[in-house]
Amino acid sequence: MSAPASSLKAVIAALSGNVLVTFIKFIAFLLSGSGAMLSEAIHSAADTGNQVLLFLGLKRAARVEDDSHPYGYGGERFIFGILSASGIFFVGCGVTVYHGIQSLLHPHVAETGPVTFGVLGLSFLIEGGVLLFAVRGLLKQAAGEPFFRFVRTKADPASVAILLEDGAAVLGLVLATAGIALAHVTGNPLWDALASLTVGVLLGLIAIYLMVANRELLLGRSVPADVEQRFEELLRARPSLADLHDVKTRQLTPESYQFKAELRFSESFVAARLAEALPAQGLPPVGAERERALTDAARHLIRTLSEEIDAIEAEVRRAIPQAKHIDLELEHLTAAAAEAAELRARTG
Repeated sequence: MSAPASSLKAVIAALSGNVLVTFIKFIAFLLSGSGAMLSEAIHSAADTGNQVLLFLGLKRAARVEDDSHPYGYGGERFIFGILSASGIFFVGCGVTVYHGIQSLLHPHVAETGPVTFGVLGLSFLIEGGVLLFAVRGLLKQAAGEPFFRFVRTKADPASVAILLEDGAAVLGLVLATAGIALAHVTGNPLWDALASLTVGVLLGLIAIYLMVANRELLLGRSVPADVEQRFEELLRARPSLADLHDVKTRQLTPESYQFKAELRFSESFVAARLAEALPAQGLPPVGAERERALTDAARHLIRTLSEEIDAIEAEVRRAIPQAKHIDLELEHLTAAAAEAAELRARTG
């Protein structure tokens, strides 16, 4: 399964789960009056809205490239990712922290009972199932690569957002349960308020991380270092190339990379290709025949270099499937190479 398809399934699964969990948590809050439970309900409602944004971003990014956007619309995912992270920060974190502070300033003991803890347990099962679904999708994409390194450097930001939001949801449920239980046992509502504040701070940290990650990709982050190194190794291994420089890379999306490099063909390679097209008996001294021979040799050299560049691009794409756009530029051909080829042709 492709990364965008896997991300889309993870978003749909998380969205479905959060709609159900939000409804359940608000019912639990109405039954208990718990500040931590209200924080959890707000958290789930914010997650639902954020996942709608992620879904829209993935759908809009799937549009094919056109004349006005020749590299496609992949950046839409990062724009909507930033919007989603902003929702987590201002709604999830802001409202939750505000409610926690209000609970500290105006404490009251929540009414708890079997229904409250039953709702928390059911919510935990749903959120945990969605989290496992997201983890399994990322493990398939990682294909044996260390999981956390893949998540940090190569995973789709939408999948990472789902992973972090669901992880925070599960941890938040644990904290909310602990806060409600401690407040119920001790009669001190401080525990409930502290649980609410902790959930809010957790959401704020996740939002900041997602904003930074999406911003880097939107600005044009380079490909992972091992991928760029592999690109350079492939080019340097070509017998036709003497050197390369000004290598630049960019992640258009996590599954679409752009590579750029300036190449210098080896003089021996260019001379050999010229010699193939020049007459074995040497160039005519003057006249139309000499001009025609030089034109044929130039045409052969241009075709040969074009075919070599095509072969290099094909090799890079086989080794790096994400290499969707490869821009290879040539340095000027040295006069020494042309002179060597002509001398070789004359001496036959």
